[in-house]
Parts: sequence; C-alpha cells; structure tokens
Amino acid sequence: MKKISFHKMFMILLFASPISSWAQESVVPAEHNVLPSPEITPKNAGETAYRFYGEMGGGGSIYLNGKDQHKYSDGTYIEGGLEIKHGNWFGLIYGEGWTVQADHHGNAWVPDHSWGGFEGGLNRFYGGYRTDNGTEMILSMRNDSSLDDLQWWGDFTPEYGYVIPNTRDLTQAAKIQNLTGKFRYSVTAAPESRVNESTALLHFGKYDRYSDKYTYRAMVNGYTQYDLTEGLTLLNGLELTDGTGQLFLAGLQGKNLAGRVWHHTGKGDGNHPGSESGAMVSAMIEAVSGLYFSTAYSYAEHHLDNAADTTTSYAQAGIWYEYYGGRFATALDSKFYMSNDNTGASNSLFLMQYFYWGKS
Repeated sequence: MKKISFHKMFMILLFASPISSWAQESVVPAEHNVLPSPEITPKNAGETAYRFYGEMGGGGSIYLNGKDQHKYSDGTYIEGGLEIKHGNWFGLIYGEGWTVQADHHGNAWVPDHSWGGFEGGLNRFYGGYRTDNGTEMILSMRNDSSLDDLQWWGDFTPEYGYVIPNTRDLTQAAKIQNLTGKFRYSVTAAPESRVNESTALLHFGKYDRYSDKYTYRAMVNGYTQYDLTEGLTLLNGLELTDGTGQLFLAGLQGKNLAGRVWHHTGKGDGNHPGSESGAMVSAMIEAVSGLYFSTAYSYAEHHLDNAADTTTSYAQAGIWYEYYGGRFATALDSKFYMSNDNTGASNSLFLMQYFYWGKS
C-alpha cells in the first residue's frame, strides 16, 4: 500500500473540522478506552463506600503493508479494581492484564499467531486524602504519573494517537493535585525504581514481562490546565528526570479541535538516546448521540546520538460508538504513514469491542 502525501492528509483533517449543524450540544471526546474513576458517595455520613469497576476489550490490529502485511496483532485485555471512600479518605486497588501472542519457537509478541500466554499485574494501589477545597494528596505503591493521567489529552482518536515519551507507570510515588475549578494542576514525584518481573508478586508464566516497566530513574512530572473560555483549555506540562532528559509539553483543547506540541531532550525514539520534537493535531465531531468521527495527524523528529535521525509522520481516521448507557463501545481506527515518514512502520487498521462495568 502506498503512503499518503501530506496534502492528502491535510484534506482529511479539513474535512473533519467541526461542523456546527452536526455537533450535539454536549460533546464528549471519544479518546481511547479511558474510563475515569467513578465518583462514589456513602449512603450515610460516616459510612464507607465501595465500588468495583473496570473494563475489557476484544480485538486488535491488522497490518496493511510491510513484512507483517495482512497479519493480526491481538489487543485483548481486561482490567478492574475496587475503589474505597470514607469521609475525605479514598483509595484504589486496580489491576490489568492482556494476552500475549507467541510463535512455535517461543517468541512473544509475534503477529498472526495464537495466544501463548498472559501478562499483567497491579497498576494502581494507592491511598489519599481530599480536602474540602478539592486538593488531593496521594501516596502509592503503584500509580500513574501526572502526565500519564493526560497521556491522550488533545487526542480524540480511539487508539493510534502518538505516545508522548513521558514517564508513565510508577511504583512508590507521591502526588498532589487539585482538579477543580478553572485552574487545575497535578504534580507527581518518584524515586528511582529497580522493580522488574523477577521481583513481581504476580507472575503469569514465561511470557509475563509486565513489571519490567517499573524500572526507571528518579523523576518528577506535572501539568497545569487553565480554561481560557468555556470549552477551550490551555495545557502546560513538564518532566524532569535524573539522567534521561527533560520533557516540555504544551497544548490547546476545544470541544472539537485540539493540538499539542512537545520536546524531550533524552528519549530519542525510545530505542536510542537523543532528542525528540513533535506535534499532533486532532479533530472530532459527534454525528449522532454516542457516535463520534475523529481524525488526527502526528509528526515527530528523532535526533539520535548513535543512529541515523528518523521522522515519524502519520494520519488517522477513527470511529467511536458507545451505547447501552456507555456500558458498551465499538472502536475503529486507522493509521496511514505519510510520504515524509522514514521509520518503515506499517499502515494498520484497529477494531475493538469494549465492555464496561461499574460505570454508574
């Protein structure tokens, strides 16, 4: 399959710009499979409230060209947990896991092969206190960093949005935030972690490398958000690390259009050290209640210290449909690399069926 030119991509984005006659009064961004933690309130003052909630999805991606052309990459997963609230105190224990495709030689993450195993673990295990004015102080054994909470901010597409190279999953960490009002902020700090799968409490066999992601340098990251007007928010983000560079992030998000830019001084392309600078623009319309059409364009330059520089450039077009009160959702996304991309990555299609419980 041929790559699409930048001019054709621009026409796709232009077509997907918001059309007031199509948009509904209340527009909810269809951004990935992100399920916000539900608010729970005890029936009576002084009582403890509990809620079990989560989600699962079945589906994955088909590659349209390259060495894996027409092969299927599975994305089936399940996650869930228990939220607790007592007065101003709250806590959450939450786990996730997914299937691992493996070939006949024992190699993991090989497209077009059957399930070889499963990997997973706890990704949220924390407790905190919320003041009457909305300030939250959280200590955790497992939690998302502040910037990870906004990993898909400014991205209306269901799946293939660009992954900004901030630190995401943390073990021991402290977070302070206030997400109320026109001005909001969140800051997370964590010491160096050497946790890996060899020390994991949960282990699901030889294909489980889940806990390896908890090896990282000491870091602090955070963001501020400010509502410039109703429906238009300004974002500024920053990450500082002990030896793996710094990240600078800025963005604007409206009801139907969003954009973000970033620069990382140390992550390169994720495999080689260097710097990365990028931008992403995204658009969305709600055609009818619960049915969203979205599109996006992502561009990033990777200036590498010990390898040739590369450029990532691709466009997306996606559909998100949620129904039965938000308990079910179906997502379709597509990724097509532009003529100025030189990573050699494959175009792909994504299809996933989601089921949520404990949402209401």
